[in-house]
Formats: sequence, C-alpha cells, structure tokens
Amino acid sequence: MAVTFQDYYEILGVPRTATEDEIKKAYRKLARKHHPDVNPNDKSAEEQFKKINEAYEVLSDKEKRHKYDRFGENWKTGEQFSPPPGYGPQPGGGGYSYTTAGGGDFSEFFQQFFGPGMGFGSTTTQRRRPGFNTRGGDIEAELPVSIEEAFHGTSKQFTIRKGDGTTKTYKVKIPEHSFAGKQIKLAGQGEPGTTAAGDLILTLAYQNHPFYDIEDFDLYRELDVAPWEAVLGAKVPMETLDGNVRLTIPAGAQNGLKLRLAKRGLYRSDGSRGDLYAAVNIEIPETLSKKERELWEKLRDTSEFDPRE
Repeated sequence: MAVTFQDYYEILGVPRTATEDEIKKAYRKLARKHHPDVNPNDKSAEEQFKKINEAYEVLSDKEKRHKYDRFGENWKTGEQFSPPPGYGPQPGGGGYSYTTAGGGDFSEFFQQFFGPGMGFGSTTTQRRRPGFNTRGGDIEAELPVSIEEAFHGTSKQFTIRKGDGTTKTYKVKIPEHSFAGKQIKLAGQGEPGTTAAGDLILTLAYQNHPFYDIEDFDLYRELDVAPWEAVLGAKVPMETLDGNVRLTIPAGAQNGLKLRLAKRGLYRSDGSRGDLYAAVNIEIPETLSKKERELWEKLRDTSEFDPRE
C-alpha cells in the first residue's frame, strides 16, 4: 500500500526555519501526549505517535533534513531523482520491515523507505566459483528497539525481504539488559549456499525516545518542576527504567541544574551501567486563577529579589 505523503514540519507543528532545539522540543511534547503508555488501546494515538517519530527521524538528522528540504517527499532518492511538478511518491523498495512485540506494525515509512544501505540492513554474499563448495553469505540488519525493550527484554517480530524478492517473518527474543550494538545471530537464516546457508545477524539499535537523550550509556532527561518547588525545595516523582523514584530538588535550584542518579542508565556489554541525569526545567503556569494572580502580585510587591543584579 502506498504511503500518503505528509509534511514532516506540519506533523511536528514547527516552521521550516525551526532550530534543532525547537524540533526536539516539539517532538517531545507531542510524543509525550501520544505515547502508547499514556494512551493504552488508542489506535489513533498509536498512529499519530508513529507519524511523529517518522518526522523526527528525518528532521533531527542534518543530512536527511537537507535532502528533505530540497526534494520533499522524494528526499530518499536524493540527487538521483529530480521530480517534475506533481510527481507521486517514490517508495525506495525497502528491504526490511519490523513489527513490535505486541504485533503492531512499525510505520510503512520504515518498510518502504528504509531499505538496504540506509542503516536498516545490508546483504553480503560470498562469491561462488563453479565447482567449488561454498557457504552462503550472511545477512546483516539493524533491528530498532526502544531503550525499555533492551533494558527489560522482549520478543520482536520482523519481516525481511531478501534479494530474490522472497520474504520471511521471524520472531526473536531480546534478552534483558541488552544494549545498542549487541548482535543476535540466527544461524542458517542467511543466503543459501552449496554447503550451508549463511547466518542472519541482527544488531540492536536504539530508537528515538520522547523523554531521554542518550550519550554512550548515560541517559539525560528534563524534570519539570514548579517555581515554588525550585525556590523552596521539594521531593518530586520521576520515572526511571528501574521504576518510579522521588527525587530531591534542593532549595534554590536553578533552571538546568543536573541531578545525577548513579548506575540508573543503560547497560554495557560487561553488565555495568551508565548514569541517569535529570535536568531541572522550571515550568511557569500559562494561566492563573484570580487568587493565584493576587498571590503572584503580592510576591512581586514584597520581594526584594532582582534577577538582573
């Protein structure tokens, strides 16, 4: 089924001149709103969440965004194709498609546009000479996983379209405490050979996350706090991969203050873990009741604080 083109800037609700930070902020706001965990069994929210991730996948990458700005819906073919006005979508042939453990499909964007050579898979076949016995070539592919799936473990179902046009669906177990770069080998599931088939080698790759930035094995996220929580100090709830915690905000906390939670990050191959950093983000109320406005005005009139001194 053909993909109906939708402008990625419109999906994220940002202008074409938006900065990287503006794009990231818009993505996170929308991703939080439409995240499947926030909207269980809501198919419309799930579909919107997929579109949001598609848009961010392209607009957050400088090279992809440049091609998208130049070629629009045909950005995938780049300079190899200069479409005339009104030309329709040009699916890239896609070699790989994935489905979640729960059976819900990843967007057709990934199925049709992220084919071999675009980071989602490549096939290596050994040369064969007549009269020689040879082993079939390995098939190598990246398998996108969320950091939660890698951390807790899950089962993933995915379909690979091979070079001869045939497709095969697999179900693979992702062990708990996995990490980006971990390889899972499915023996004998690669290209056929005269003596034995090659292997299918899957390399785990993290998907974009609406809450976390990833640097090596450390996680970074924002923690929204009210002005009075920053001024007076507070204990505020925050989700982590290990479950909910109550994080202590020190009195007088400034915007951007980073609070470190040791060994609450991602797993490394040796079983150790990175850290989790929460950056304080002071949220200002957008609307005020009459009583709240009176209190803010009273604070303004009585406070001797001058932020410009």
